[in-house]
Amino acid sequence: MTLDSNSDIPHEKKLAQKTSLHLTRWIIALCIFTAGSFTFNEIASGWFGSYVYFIAGKELIWWGTITLIGSIVGAIFYLIWSTVSDNLRTKLGRRIPLILIGGLATSGLAVLFIENDNIIWLLIDGGILIAITRNMLGPARSLTPDLIPQEKRGRINTLLIIMTNVGSTIVWIPALILLPGGGEHYSRETHVLFITAGAIILTLSCIILTILVREPPVREPPGYWIQDLKKVLDWHEMKKNQDFFKIFIANLFLSAADSAIFTYLLPFVESINFNLTAVIIAGPIVGACIGLGLYFLGKSTDKIGRKFVTIIGFIFAPMGAWIIAFSVNNIWLLMVGFGLFFPFYLGGVTAVESWLQDILPKEARGRFFGLINITSAIGVGIGAVFSGFLADRFGIFWIFAASAMILWTSLIFFLRVPETLKHVKK
Repeated sequence: MTLDSNSDIPHEKKLAQKTSLHLTRWIIALCIFTAGSFTFNEIASGWFGSYVYFIAGKELIWWGTITLIGSIVGAIFYLIWSTVSDNLRTKLGRRIPLILIGGLATSGLAVLFIENDNIIWLLIDGGILIAITRNMLGPARSLTPDLIPQEKRGRINTLLIIMTNVGSTIVWIPALILLPGGGEHYSRETHVLFITAGAIILTLSCIILTILVREPPVREPPGYWIQDLKKVLDWHEMKKNQDFFKIFIANLFLSAADSAIFTYLLPFVESINFNLTAVIIAGPIVGACIGLGLYFLGKSTDKIGRKFVTIIGFIFAPMGAWIIAFSVNNIWLLMVGFGLFFPFYLGGVTAVESWLQDILPKEARGRFFGLINITSAIGVGIGAVFSGFLADRFGIFWIFAASAMILWTSLIFFLRVPETLKHVKK
């Protein structure tokens, strides 16, 4: 009896040979989607807040409240949609249908956001509805390990990080070109232009992803997503890991410090009285400080330890934040503050991310990441409200003061987390 030459090839090998033919197309799709979705995220975090403050004429704390509600609703639905996608079986796959529906719905709601200046509508649309639909994009995070072989994921993840910077550039270059200057804010028409453009870019990136990606078939039968969700929310399991519980609490403060600034970053930029000469001279110096700071602090994270870099970063970053808060639109002081704040802040954030990955138990990483997402959402809301409160009373520059206070407070909790980098004695 003659055997088929392929009959002895395992099913997994055949599947790998087939999917490798589509790998390039999948990578292109992931890059386009990552750049497009991050472009929308930049617009949602900046231009929505600017619209509420400058165009709708509401106090910053209202945008902070919308952010708080949206972060809590979003965290809940992030868990729900991610769990649903694990158990979804359709012709388009299990992730793609949710991403496509979520992208189209979010784009439509973004356009509707600027149709009415009523604060109740802005809260419902921006704080609840968009939070629900936008987190349908959450399963996209699982597409990379679904599609990309393990031995290539490091390179592809690096490429996707670059694409997030491309998405940020798409927003900020035209924003800075169109900035009125002299402390003047963008017009209603400019807000409409950017928010509408963001919605179109998100729609196109989701459609392109749907066209280019055909998810590999899932051999495991679907389970019950409600039962899986209960496992994700198992509080007792988290408490068994005391080190994780400590960094879980500390991470709340880091998320709050981050939100205190970046929730209001665009209104902050609009309030700066730019001096072109100062920017041309000091800008490259600030950029060099950030690059060098990230390099040395990042290197120290793997040589000296996560805890050391985190503590150093969050001691010195607030000093730069206070300089910014008291600069009173002095562009030179502002640049000094930026040059001190961002290198230490970003270095500390990088160390915390490595610290967190060290602590997460291997057998339940996904579940614990879901729990981290909840504490991050709570921190985002707290930081946005606290920062908005200070900004309304003392000026927009005080968003950096709010972040400084929160970062110094976080040190109390980070000091309780044990170091995870263990040096091998030779």
